Amino acid sequence: MTGQETSVEESLEKERYDRQLRVSGWRQELLQKATVLIAGVGALGCEISKNLALMGVGKLILVDNDVVELSNLSRQILFRDQDIGRSKSQAAAEKIREMNRYVEVKPVEGDLRRIPLEYYEEASVICACVDNWPTRRWLNSTAVETGKPLVDVAMEGVYANVQDIIPGKTPCIECHGEELIPREVQAAECTLRRRRPEDLAQDLKEQGITVTLQEAEELFKAGIKTIFDIKYSPLGGLLKLNPSGGELIQRIRELLRPKMPALQSVAAAISGIATMEIIKILHRGSLGKPYSGLIIYDALASRVTRVPLSRNKECFVCGEYARGEEATLTMEKDTTVLQLKEVIAQRYMYPDPEVQYKTKILKDDVKLGQLTADDELMLFIHTSRRLNPLTIKVKLI
Repeated sequence: MTGQETSVEESLEKERYDRQLRVSGWRQELLQKATVLIAGVGALGCEISKNLALMGVGKLILVDNDVVELSNLSRQILFRDQDIGRSKSQAAAEKIREMNRYVEVKPVEGDLRRIPLEYYEEASVICACVDNWPTRRWLNSTAVETGKPLVDVAMEGVYANVQDIIPGKTPCIECHGEELIPREVQAAECTLRRRRPEDLAQDLKEQGITVTLQEAEELFKAGIKTIFDIKYSPLGGLLKLNPSGGELIQRIRELLRPKMPALQSVAAAISGIATMEIIKILHRGSLGKPYSGLIIYDALASRVTRVPLSRNKECFVCGEYARGEEATLTMEKDTTVLQLKEVIAQRYMYPDPEVQYKTKILKDDVKLGQLTADDELMLFIHTSRRLNPLTIKVKLI
């Protein structure tokens, strides 16, 4: 490209953003150098991706492991009839490129928890647009441990909310988990997954759903051990783990948890608020500070409420434990690993903890006192709810 062509291109790009450049404190160069990772390309992810693309954010990384369905078209603005059955991240990326040729778009297909960490490390801001708490908790941990700002957005029916997590400065999602995470979800997260297929079949029977023992065993192979796994795990991931049992999984899930109501108008409203929070973070203060609490939108009451939140210094994700100080538990020497897991599940809402001592993952029947002659143990707790293991110091009595 010649110098004259470059000058013309720069002039066209500047004209594209003319109206937003007139906002006091606006710094387009900061947006053009930024990368935003959108975790989940549903109603919220589509809206926010569209907003950021039109405003000229330099690069968008769109992550989703689902495909477009007919029921998506009433509220997911980047998809059309011809996209049904296609990858959401791929279809969304095509539409974004059509909207703004100056924006680089990277579609990523896969489970948010299994894609390369480099995608998160590259991001200037992570935006969580997911519909389940296990993935939301993992993204929160990833943002804190990589030091990346996270804007978490959620909606259900006529209600929606936004929370900004600036590691080391604002509360993270776990700081007020007992107050903000729904009680039923807390119960699910506190349920230790040490069960048999027979237990799952019995739980489903109590809910009025009959499955054979063989079907329960198939569900176990897909990692489904409780009714909460079916209700709150990402559906796309479940189906990919066990494609042959897809119809069974979807049938049971629909009976246990009918699809939640969703409105395009609510998605657009809360996404506009979330987009501005991202823009403020990228502007580094020249457009004001991002809000450190929870923003709640009630569409029926036409009301936006701001709920102040403070950091919990004892938070096991962003508090002292995240700065190198271990959590401490006092246990008897004849405590088994299984009993320790039950305590961990209740205390930290980790339903799937694995306990590591030195280089080994411990079996459930091992007694803690068998591991050392000392009065203390340093253990590492692995779970799908956080990026890196939680370090726990166990005092033996």
